[in-house]
Parts: sequence; C-alpha cells; structure tokens
Amino acid sequence: MSEVKDPTKALESTGITRRGFLKTTGAAALGAGAVAMGGLAPMAKAEATDAAATEGETVFHSACRGNCGSKCHMDVVVREGKVVRVAAAQYPEEDARWRRLCVKGYTQPQRVYDPDRLKYPMRRTGERGEGQWERISWDEAIEEIAGKIGPAIKDHGGTSVGVWSSYGSYGVLNGAQAGYMSMAYGRFITSVGATVLGAGADYAQIYEQMLLLGQSGNSFDDAANAKCIVSWGGNPAEAYVHGWQFVCQARENGAKLITIDPQFTASAAHSDMYLPIRPGTDGALMLAMANYIRENGLTDDDFLREKTVAPFLVKDDGTYVRMSNYGVEPTQGPTNPMTGMPTVVDPVVVWDEETGAQSVLANASKPAILGEYTLSDGRVCKTCYQVVLDSISDYTIEKAAEICDLPAEDIEKFARMYAEGPTYVMTFQGFGHHVNSHHNFKNLALITAMTGNFGKPGASICGNTSPFNSSTNSRAYMYGKPGISTTGMYLPKIMEEKKWGKTPCDLQVLWCCNGNMLSCESGRKDLIEAVKKVPFVVCADVNMTDTAQWADIVLPIPHVFETEDFDGGCPTPYLMYHQKAIDPLYECKTDLEIMRLIAEKLGMGKIYGDGMSEGELIDQVLNTEVNKKAGIDYERLSSGEMVRTPLYAGTTVVTPAASTEAGRLKFYIEKPAPRNNFGQEVHDYERLPYYEHANEAYWENPLRDKYPLMGCSQHNKYHVHSQCAYTPVLREIEPEPTLKINASDASDRGIAQGDYVRVYNDRGYAVLKAVVTEGIKPGVVSIPHGFQADQFVEGHTQDLTNIVMNDFCSNSSFYDFLCEVEKYEGGER
Repeated sequence: MSEVKDPTKALESTGITRRGFLKTTGAAALGAGAVAMGGLAPMAKAEATDAAATEGETVFHSACRGNCGSKCHMDVVVREGKVVRVAAAQYPEEDARWRRLCVKGYTQPQRVYDPDRLKYPMRRTGERGEGQWERISWDEAIEEIAGKIGPAIKDHGGTSVGVWSSYGSYGVLNGAQAGYMSMAYGRFITSVGATVLGAGADYAQIYEQMLLLGQSGNSFDDAANAKCIVSWGGNPAEAYVHGWQFVCQARENGAKLITIDPQFTASAAHSDMYLPIRPGTDGALMLAMANYIRENGLTDDDFLREKTVAPFLVKDDGTYVRMSNYGVEPTQGPTNPMTGMPTVVDPVVVWDEETGAQSVLANASKPAILGEYTLSDGRVCKTCYQVVLDSISDYTIEKAAEICDLPAEDIEKFARMYAEGPTYVMTFQGFGHHVNSHHNFKNLALITAMTGNFGKPGASICGNTSPFNSSTNSRAYMYGKPGISTTGMYLPKIMEEKKWGKTPCDLQVLWCCNGNMLSCESGRKDLIEAVKKVPFVVCADVNMTDTAQWADIVLPIPHVFETEDFDGGCPTPYLMYHQKAIDPLYECKTDLEIMRLIAEKLGMGKIYGDGMSEGELIDQVLNTEVNKKAGIDYERLSSGEMVRTPLYAGTTVVTPAASTEAGRLKFYIEKPAPRNNFGQEVHDYERLPYYEHANEAYWENPLRDKYPLMGCSQHNKYHVHSQCAYTPVLREIEPEPTLKINASDASDRGIAQGDYVRVYNDRGYAVLKAVVTEGIKPGVVSIPHGFQADQFVEGHTQDLTNIVMNDFCSNSSFYDFLCEVEKYEGGER
C-alpha cells in the first residue's frame, strides 16, 4: 500500500478491480480526505464557529444535494482550490430554527475526495459486473455513445433509448427529477420520445397520499405545537435529526411521543409509548383504531361534516352522486397545478338533515355524514363515511392485536391519545416498503378525518420534508413528451415483452443516472438480469456504484460543490441555489455538458439553446409570474443571497385540504387509476381504506416454515442511501454492514455477538456481521441500507428482496421478504 500515494491516480492502469482499488487506497484516502478538510478538528470547529473565511479562503453558498429530503443550505469554504470545511448556512433571525446540518453534511468535503470517485470515462473490458475497465477519452466516449443512440432511434424508434433514474440529486440543469425534469435529460428525452424509467422507491406514499389523495403535512417545525407526536416507520432521532429538534421542543412543552416500529431505535428509547408492531401490519392497526374511535365517541363530527368527503353520497358503482346525474352540465374549473389542465366542476350531492332531502353540497345546511338515503330518482345511496365504516367493521381491537402482535390495551390507549390531539404524525418510509403499503395512507387519512387531526397547528397527517416548493417553469424542460414513462422496476417486463402496454419498446440503449438503482431498488437480481439483456448501457455518476459496475461505459460527473445549479424543491423557506465552489475535479463533466456533446454529435444541438449559458438556462426555469413579481432571477440567486421563496409567507406551514376533493380531506378515492397503466385490473378496494397481508412477509405465510424471519432495514445517520458508502470518516465510525437479530433468535441458531452470519432465501444471500440485541422484535431481522456489493463478505442484502410490486402504485417493496439466518462457516473476513 505504501506505493499508492495519490488515490486519484489509483485507476490509471487498466484492469484493476474496484474491490482491489478500494482495499488498496482506503487508508490513503482517509488521510488525503482529512488533509483536504483541514483535518477533523476544523470540521467540528465549523459547527460551532460557522464558516467565516480566514486569509486565503473563500466562502461559497451551496447545499447538501444528497436526497435525504433535507437539502440543507451550507457554506463551503475553499482554500487553494480545495474544499476544506463546511458549516450550516446562516438564516435571518426569524428563520434561524431552519439552520441545520448533520454528520453527513459535515463530511461532504471528504465526499468530494472519496476514494471511489469516478475520474475519467471508462469502457468495460471484461464481462458486465466483473469490474474490469479501461480508460478512454471523452471524444471516444461521446463517439461510441452517439454511435449507439443514433442507430437505435433510426431503427427502433425513440422508445428504444431509456433513461433510468432515481433520487440521487436534483437540479434544474442536472439530475433527473421525475425522470426528465431537468434541462440535461428533459430536453433530450422529450425531443426524441425516449423511454423514462423512474423510481419505484417510496411510491406507496408519493402516489397514494401525495397524488391521489392530494395530501401533504405541516412543516416539521409545527411538531412543536403538538400534544401527541407519532413516529411511524422511522427513526428521526438518528435518520432525520432536522425534524427531531422540534420533537424535543414539543416534549419539553409536555407532548407525548409514540414510536411504532419493530426495532427499538433511539427514537423509541425517548418515547412515552413504544409499540413494537409486526412489520407490514400498520394498516390493520389503523382500521381497528377507526372502529374504536367511532364506538367510543372520540370522533370530531363537525370536522367530518365540514372538512372531509364524509357526507358525499356514493352510487352503486363507487362514484359520487353528482349534479350531472340530474342533467346539469359540468363546467370548467381552475387549472390543476399537477397536470396543467383545467379541472371539471361537477358538484357533489349530499343529504341535508335540516331539510330531509338531497342537496348540492354548497347549499346544504347540515350534510349527513352517516346513513342510507333514497334520492329523487329512486336510487338508494349511502354516505361515503357510512360506506367506509361498513367496509372495515370486522377490524376490532382484538383482531388488530392478533395481526399486529400488540397488546389490545396498548392499541386502545394509543387510539385515545391519537384522538385527543392535536396529533402530529411523522410517517417515514419504513411505513411504505411492503407490497400492501399504499393502503396505509388511505387508512391514516380515515383516522385523521375522524379526529380532525389535520390543517391546524400541531395536527398533521405526515411530516412534510419539502413544504416550500419554488415556482419553476417546467415547460423549459420540454421539447415534446416522453415516448413512455413508467417505473424502472418494470424493466424485466419490458425486456421480456418488448413493449409497454400497447407501445413498442425494444430497448437498445439504457442510460442510468441520478441514482444507484442496482443497489437501492428491491429485486436487485431480477433487475441485473434485465440490464444484461440491454445491448448498450451507460452510467453517469459521481462514484463507482453497484449500478455503474453493470454498464458498458461509465462517465464521471461532478460533486455538487463543483457545479452551478438550482433545485426547485425547498425544504426550508429559502431557494436552493448552488454556487460552484471549485472547478470539477479530474475529467468530470456535468450532465448538461455531456448531453450537449451527444446532442451535437447527433445533430440536435439546438435543443440546448445553441450555446446558451447555464445562467440563461436557469433563468428560463425561473421565468414565472410568481418569480417576476418577487424579483427572483438568476442574477439575484447567483450573488449568493439567501432568497426567500415567494410561496412561503408565514412562519410555519399548516397544510390545508385545498388540493383535495372540493377543498375537503379525502379518505376515499372515487376513480382510482394505477400509476403505470398496462391494462391491469383495478380492484374496487382501491377506493377504500383497506388492509391485506403483505405479499410475502406475513405471519401466516406457509413459506415461514422454511424462512421464518421477516426482513427489514433501517436508515441511520451514516448513509444517504448508497451515497457516502466509502466516505472515509463515516466508514471509520461504521466500517462494515451488520445484521441486527433478536437475542432469542440468535440463541436458537447458535449465533453469538460479532459472529459472521449468512442471511438467505431462495433469491439470494449476504454474509455480514451479527449484532445480537433485545432491540428488535423476535422473528424480525434488520439488514443495512446503503452498503455496496464489495462491502459485504459475500452477496448483497438487496439480493434477498423481491421484484414483486403492487401494480396499482408500483412501489418497491424492500421489506416484503422472508429469510433465514445461519452462522457463517467460511471464516473471518
């Protein structure tokens, strides 16, 4: 190892593997990274004394672009062309509570100099996945890529080029929000009609709660106003420390904290009540709570009547009774900001208890929320609330106790605490990682509506990680529309059938960007087999990831500190502009630069504005009436000023139900439509609050005779998905992946603390170190999230996961698998 002095040169020779490279250079990089940061002491010092520049230093404004949901503003200090430290950016006094940075943010300077940075274009020399590469020039890379894309489009159509992305980082110039919402990728995809393959992760919530139900939560700082806080499916004490500060503030004011999680986390340790629920059964708990709340007079009937869809009358076909059923033509309403299309106004009909007759909702004095009524045309209809209550009547406290493996008295106590409120529910993605998870969001909406825990201080249906969206002109990304837009988890289906629905899709080129899908999506082995079938694969990334390992050509892109960009999402009240702090290292080029070169080679250079500068392109995205009135443009942002979003006027966001049906909170979906429509059946229960067992990880599954343990995962403070996988300081703290197993389960298998174990099922396996603890529910094991393939002794934990998704919302189901664990007999690592 003494021969390796500079980790940036470690891949100069051809044929070296990534595992060998990292083992050789890891220690050297730790030293090099510490020097680049000015040592660890300055990093710690920055937290206390800010990022004030000393002589010879310059401070730039940027943000932590890794998508944990926080995107914290930070000051970046540069000395002699190197990033040496960062600190949380200062906010005006009235917004000082938003000033935040976690350990991952403070280690970003080391991530700039990570040992697995991609440094120059490389071409595969061995078989895919072997990790054998040769260095090539940018001219060679662009020539080869364009030479594949051009003929693919000519011979197979635009859909033969697919762009597969996830949540790595977002920018209006680079990255790929929603698959094509950036200048770099959006203009290319929409100009040729390419295929968009988006994320599967987190879509139980994104599709069901955010899009179909139209719900978001209060800003996290509003948790301080709650009397009861529920941490459901997450661990904010470690994984979302920016929200945790407000939990602590609320508890100082007397609020109670309840944690629902099969793992006894740091959040659970600080809780007033801990419910170690069986994984994947949260929906049954909610339905039992709903019945208990109703039976014990804990409902807020006025809220149900005035603020929810409870009074809407429902026809036999599941749709609402509307005035169009009586010959009144619908009218055009305001534009839907999600679709850009006008809405249709077709007033709903309710039963007015004051007059004893049907009525348009707006004219009813006292709409009925319960009951069945005969209307003027002879049809008999129930209220929406009555339909829902009838559909869930079987879910008693006792039934939920059995399904969830919780004491009945604890469920009753929790239901009362929740109903009394105001209650702030913090849902995290552990809540949405089973095939049945999307139902949770309808069920949660039901108990929220029944108790009025919505749209008021301290009462929230979820924690909103991005409450302040900036005003952007999405048309600036478009030159048409994608040929196909679906979920990347359907890649195996597309490669087998050569179509999507009725649209031909013979993928010849697959471009992977803005994520590490072959490490972070479920069903990894099936996805890899699908990728192998694509004739030509490109991956553009900052680091050598598990996904890059399966490409034919890898392209190095810069760390966010090396780019200028603007992010349209604002988790704080201030716009997310990134100044370029240093020039791109090595031979890195931005996504926009790369796509411009390819477009020029294909004769399509005009789609990027014929030489328009990055600032001019950003100005196009900022070109909205809202921004014009607020005086927001590129010149102002590029100055480094902390610019407040014009969409945030107050001090704390309390989300109204304005985006939902008739301005009311929804717990019922009148016309359910699947996220990705390929002709599948849509079941009636998609309208309703509902519970069904998980696909594989449920207690009664006969497969448990062979694989008795339920697998899940845990986000901690040392990873942002697979980002920071090799950041030296973080890996010094957490050097290798571990598997958490209950002490009784370990004893039954002869496993002791620190033993290496093999976790396996019919799909795959992984070898890693065991952590034996009482802090996880018996029958459950927790596998790590964010480690790469060569960090396991053998295998990969995502190899255990399933490609099966719910075909309504197309969500990755990371936790919906069974497994077994045995002591590893292959020797120590």
